[in-house]
This record gives sequence, structure tokens and C-alpha cells, in this order.
Amino acid sequence: MRLGELLVKAGKITTAQLEETLKGQAIFGGRFGTNLVEMGYLDEHDLAHFLSKRIGIPHAAPEQLMDIPPQVLRLIPEETVRKHRVMPIAVNNRKLTLAMVDPTDFAAVDEISFATGYIVVPVIAPELRMVSAMEKHYKIKREMRYIKVQGQSRNRALHNPPPQPPEPHAQPDPPHTPHSHNAAPSPRLSVVHAPAVKAAVNADAAAAVTEGWGVAEEPDALELPLLEELENFSDPDEPEPTLKVVVSPSLERHKDYSSDGVLKGLAHAHNRDDIADLIIGHLGQQFNRVALFLIKGGKATGWVAQVGTKLVPKFDAVEISLLEPSALKVVEETKTHHLGPMAPTPANRFLLQTVGAGTPLNNLLLPLMMMGRVVAVLYIEGGNQPMNDKLPELQKLLNKASMAFEILIMKSKILMT
Repeated sequence: MRLGELLVKAGKITTAQLEETLKGQAIFGGRFGTNLVEMGYLDEHDLAHFLSKRIGIPHAAPEQLMDIPPQVLRLIPEETVRKHRVMPIAVNNRKLTLAMVDPTDFAAVDEISFATGYIVVPVIAPELRMVSAMEKHYKIKREMRYIKVQGQSRNRALHNPPPQPPEPHAQPDPPHTPHSHNAAPSPRLSVVHAPAVKAAVNADAAAAVTEGWGVAEEPDALELPLLEELENFSDPDEPEPTLKVVVSPSLERHKDYSSDGVLKGLAHAHNRDDIADLIIGHLGQQFNRVALFLIKGGKATGWVAQVGTKLVPKFDAVEISLLEPSALKVVEETKTHHLGPMAPTPANRFLLQTVGAGTPLNNLLLPLMMMGRVVAVLYIEGGNQPMNDKLPELQKLLNKASMAFEILIMKSKILMT
């Protein structure tokens, strides 16, 4: 049973919220749990506590991730933190408490244990908090895909949480204050672990975890579930999709970007980046400049762009507010295309600057619609080509792209038991 189904069964979210989260994940990428928090359907701490109970591994509170001694941070270099999305947060004798987005990544645990000489005690850290901690302690800039936890979510669902089933015997969560001397120690947890794994995920190792962390209170030993049972954890055979575009000097034409090739590719796309690549690769052969922006959280963020035959470096770091006047704002609000010159507003000038377009007169912006709302905007600078003649063909292409997203969502539903 996957994470979403487990949360529905526990009364944490509704079936409708599960489906909306799956749609958001297909469009914006990231882990299921991250999308759940961003959409406001579940509090981040509640999600971490739920996962902790499910797999029998303690979870780190935000305070532990944000307040880490420098000598502890020096134990693991930036490249390892970036590679495995981990954070050293405490040392007790020869035991290193390691916050991990995926605490079942035993290869990472073994690698870090060998490199540091410490026994690694993994604890769960939600992805959004880990991204914030990496940015603070290691200056690893977050991808624009991740909104700040303290900011607004993609919708206001948090103000209307699903009804919770009564829990007459539920115990209050332990306090979040680290090193609290007034609070009772968290219950220790015994976990059955594979013999080949070097990590100390047993009763003795769990005692090394700082008091005040949320720990699952289970009387019996728990077996770790299989990786595929939790969508929050990545499949080692399938890389996690991200919005970050791999920049290269020029596009390597390994795919068929003809009209027929693009349609076949959309029908068999594995993730949203496949969809973006097909659109940009196909249109990049016809137009001077093409770009895709994701519409999320009151902003348009860069997804992927191409000028000539080259991808635009660091385009995923582009961010344009939709609170300011711009062609992007008009398309997002009216849900229709914009054709022609763009008003000389700061937001429009910045958009053109990101693709090196100067002040072209022949601009076309089209919405990519899903579930009745604009989720992305395609920008094309057409040079001297008559864009009106191309409009029906381009609208048809984006409709096909929307269908490809729907297929990704249906695949996620099919995989649900």
C-alpha cells in the first residue's frame, strides 16, 4: 500500500485530496509528501510523524535541522550532502545522527559510515525542511520547484482539513524544543533491520537520538517496509524527476522531434521533463526562441528554454511574480493566448532578457491547461514568421501535452492498489 492510500485510510487526507496531489505531482514533480504539504493538505510535522510511525525510524524536528554545531557539519562535505540529501545533526560518542529524506537508502548510509568512521543513526527529515537546511548550512541553493514552507501553499486547503477519526487513546506529540530537560524522554524504538546493513537502527542506536524528536511509540519491533510501499521514498532503479534542466552547449538529437515523433513521444512520456523536452525540441527547430514557464504559487518559474540550438543555462532559476503587470499574468488570468508586442513593463522586460530577445514585436504566449487552470505557459518569439497561421497547430500541440500529463496521472492511479 502506497503512502497516499495509507494517509486516506488513516483519515489524514480525503480521496479527492489524494487525486489532486497526484495531479500536482505529475505537473510540478517532487515527492508525493512534498506536494501534499505544498498544497496544504497535511502539516509537515504530521507527515513526518506519520512516516516515523510507519517505518519505525525517528523524525527530526525543524529545530534540529536548523541549529547544528559547526563541528558536526564539517563531518560531511557539501558534495555528499547534495548527492544523498542528508544532513549530519548530532554526534554522540561514535554515533552520528544523520537526517535523511530517504532513511532506507542503505547504500548512502554505508558510504557515509565508511567515510566518517561513525556508526550512522538515520532519522527522517521532510524534503522541504531538508532543502532549507542544505541552503542554510551548505549554501546549496534550492531549485525553484521548492517553495518556502513558511510561504503560501498552492491552495488554501489547509484552512479546510479533512475530518479526523476519533482517537480516544491517542498520545500527544512530544515537544519540539531540542534538549528539553522538563519533557519526558521519547520512547525508544526497536527496529528489525537487514543484517548486511551497517547502520545502527536498533534499540541501542535509537537511544543516541536527541530527546524531543518525534518517535513512533510501538510496543513491538517493526520491520522496515519495502521501498516501493512508500511513495515518499525514491525507487533506486528510477531517478526522481526534477524541474532542473541539464544544460549542454547544444541539444543532442537522440529523439525524433518531427510532428509524428513528438506525438508518439507524448503518448509514451515517462515524466513531465520528457513532455517539456519534446515540446521545446520540436518548436526549437521552427522558432528563434522558445521557453516554458510553470505557473505555481503566484509566480511563473522557468522550466526549460532554447535559443537557436542551445538550451538557456540556469533557466530553472528564473522567477517572475504574477502580481506585477505582464503578458504572463494576462495569459494566466484570461486563460487565452497573447500575440504581438508586449508592454514595456519590468516583468515583460525581464522575461525577454532571460531569453535574450531584445524587444521583438512577434511574441506568442499560450497557456497549457489542466483541470481548468493554467499550469504552464509556452513563450515563442517568431522572428518574421506569420504566427497567426501557426496558432491552431500550436494550440493542438499543447492540448496533446495536457493529455500526456493526464496519462501520467492515470499511471499513478493504476499503480495504486
